[in-house]
Amino acid sequence: MLVHRLKYHGLAGAADVLAGAMAPLVGAGVEAIVPVQRAWVRRVVFGVDPAWELAWRLARITGIPAVKALAGDLWWPRHAARDRSSRTPPNFRLRRPVPSAVVLVDDVITTGMTIEGAVAALPGHIASVVTATSPGMIEPSKAPTASGRLRDGTAG
Repeated sequence: MLVHRLKYHGLAGAADVLAGAMAPLVGAGVEAIVPVQRAWVRRVVFGVDPAWELAWRLARITGIPAVKALAGDLWWPRHAARDRSSRTPPNFRLRRPVPSAVVLVDDVITTGMTIEGAVAALPGHIASVVTATSPGMIEPSKAPTASGRLRDGTAG
């Protein structure tokens, strides 16, 4: 419910509670927190970028800088309520250089498509991924692919 309020009602204060729960998941050696930013159109429509709200609060808690390093398209199709075969990763590009070990922060991971797009823009830089709706963190090699299989080939 907190993620929904943050994402669709602009209740940015929900990010305080969520970031507090996410903070222990940020591993040692991380040099920057990088939000997987929402499409620009959705930021305007809903008045909030949930990943940025979570990232800068995580930065306050952990002392690790939050960096808006990714730029995405103005809009990409929603993944919620769509079947896996009709989902594609959004295109992200690097806006500014990042350190070698970053943690990606997103509000939700459903299929991993958005994370997949973000990881593609940051090759070799990802230490881990944390989300507000995940009970833990995942390593990029364990992020689900469009086929539903994990990158190491095992069933997802």
